[in-house]
This record gives sequence, C-alpha cells and structure tokens, in this order.
Amino acid sequence: MSYRAVFVFLLSSLLFSASSIAQKPFTEGTISYNIKLISADHKEYNGEYTFTFKGPHIKKELKLDNGFNDIVIMDCALNSVYSLQNRSGKKYAIQLSMDDVLKKQIPFSTYTLNTEENSNKSIAGYKVYKCKVNYKNGSTTDVYYSNEWYPAQPVTFERFPGAKFLPMQYSYTDENGTTMEFEVSTIELSPVENAVFRIPTDYKMISYEDYKQLTR
Repeated sequence: MSYRAVFVFLLSSLLFSASSIAQKPFTEGTISYNIKLISADHKEYNGEYTFTFKGPHIKKELKLDNGFNDIVIMDCALNSVYSLQNRSGKKYAIQLSMDDVLKKQIPFSTYTLNTEENSNKSIAGYKVYKCKVNYKNGSTTDVYYSNEWYPAQPVTFERFPGAKFLPMQYSYTDENGTTMEFEVSTIELSPVENAVFRIPTDYKMISYEDYKQLTR
C-alpha cells in the first residue's frame, strides 16, 4: 500500500472516530416538532408534537389546532406506558402494554439508510443531512437528520426504532391514508423535573380493557 493510500485510510478512520465520539445520546431535555396532518379526505390540521426526555422516561404530547390532545408517558426501565385521555370531561390514565408498543414497531425495525451529501440546510439552527430510509417491506421515506445526537431509548420513534440519528424533518402516510409531516422547531438541552412524568392526580388509572368497555 502506498504512503498516500495509508495516509488517506488513517485520515478517514480518524474522521469516522471523531464523528462517532461527537455523537451522543439525547438523555434530558425537550424536542418539539411542528406538524401537519393531512387526513385521507384531504382535511389539514396543524399542531405541535413535543418529546420530553429524562433518562429512561419519555413523555410525548401531540396537540392539534382542532383541539385534539394526546399524551403518552413511558418509563423504559419499568416497561410501563400510560395514555392520558380526556373523555366527556372525565380523565383517564390508560395502562398500555410495552410489548404492544414494540410489536407496532416491528414493520419498521429493519431498515437501511442511503446517506446523501451535506444538504446545506439547517433546521432549528442545526446542520442537517439528508438520507433515504428503505424499509424491508419496500417502502421508503426521506429524512433530514442531525448526527449530533441519537435517541437514548430505542423505542422513542415509532418509524425509526433504535435510530442512531435524530430525525429533524420527515413524513409518512399510515395505513388509513393519513399523512403526517414533522419538522423540529426547538431543541432544549435542559434539566427536566421528575414530576413531568408522573400521572396527574386528577386522572383515574385504568386498564386498557376497562377503557374499551367504557367507550363502547
């Protein structure tokens, strides 16, 4: 191997190592996305989707401009998941199954990334790269991502389980024909109080089976 080839190889290895060292798990703080939801009948709604993190804890809150509000609180260390729902003025904390959450991610658990060059684009003040995500079922989606962080908990993003990147802008269409578009608006690396992940005292804790009985 020539001296030049050795030099190029060593330089590439050093750059790759530096990139890997620089990348870090997002363990505490908040990430907010501006979202657009387009229903199968072409109605459009705008809103915000906020992820709050602290160690094994994740809180996801989706708010739409039509008044829809959905909150999920997860403790990945204890494998607990609760969905907070407000039905006819009554508040319920519905216990879900972490196994069911993981099963829903199975169709998206095998994917490959075709990375493109630097997109010369920034989102929320951060440099992003573009790649195409190819799923095992043949579907694809384009993602702008940051390689500065990755989710500390593999279950964080339903469409990108175990991601080693932070999705900054992406979209997908579900099996019902609803399209959702996401773009990060703010990233805050700041301490989060434990109380954020507690079930509010005015919510009644019930099982998913009991909740289905109530909503029949």
